[in-house]
Amino acid sequence: MSMIFVHLSDLHLVPPGRLLTGVDPLRQLRSVLARIARLAVAPAFIVVSGDLTEDGSAAGYAVVNEVLGELAGTGAPVLLALGNHDDRTTFRRVVLGEARCDDPGPYCYSRLIDGLRVIVLDSTIPGEAGGALGAAQLAWLEGELQVPAPRGNLIVLHHPCRLAGPVHHYPAFILREAAALEALVARHPERVVGVLAGHTHQANSAPFGGTLHATAPAVLRQLDYFAGPAYTTVPGAGFNLCQLDDRGLLVCPVLIEDGE
Repeated sequence: MSMIFVHLSDLHLVPPGRLLTGVDPLRQLRSVLARIARLAVAPAFIVVSGDLTEDGSAAGYAVVNEVLGELAGTGAPVLLALGNHDDRTTFRRVVLGEARCDDPGPYCYSRLIDGLRVIVLDSTIPGEAGGALGAAQLAWLEGELQVPAPRGNLIVLHHPCRLAGPVHHYPAFILREAAALEALVARHPERVVGVLAGHTHQANSAPFGGTLHATAPAVLRQLDYFAGPAYTTVPGAGFNLCQLDDRGLLVCPVLIEDGE
């Protein structure tokens, strides 16, 4: 029996009334959620691969909480990862309700949903755009993959490990331990159904350690890496519609034009 789920990324939410280069992030997100609501099959869960807010502010996470409250009515679990625009301490305080957070280490966890273990990693480096996991988090991931899961394991993180684009864009986008993560996944190819990421603001897919690596179109707007020496922005929101069955993981990017 197949499982349908949704992969969102790069919401960049801001307080109401604020625009980002003329774009309303909350309006973009609502257009995506409206499209998801029209799906013929309700998703088993929704996973968001980071950049929940634009600036990691408490006001931004208040909007995240508002959206989570609206999604609670759908019954679909929502799993959140953090990105380079997020702030661990503020996220933990405002969204998770942690009164004290003296050691805001990586926000990584796993959750079993209908036999699929979703493993959420934290690739953020505070104060930097690039991403890394660190030896401790990679070791934790290896331990998680040792535990059997009927449908296998899905790995989610913000920074991608493969990128379709000119090589000079790589340092700011690719996970620093991409090779180490790929080697780890390759040791458990039958247990990892896919690796999902964001950060690129475009849909990419590639083989990775014997499984599928895919990034999601951004909710806020897309990026074109082939337009010249610097990437350019492309209007429109998007998300990945994913299906897992006995043959593996299928990922279908869905793009929504502005105003749709």
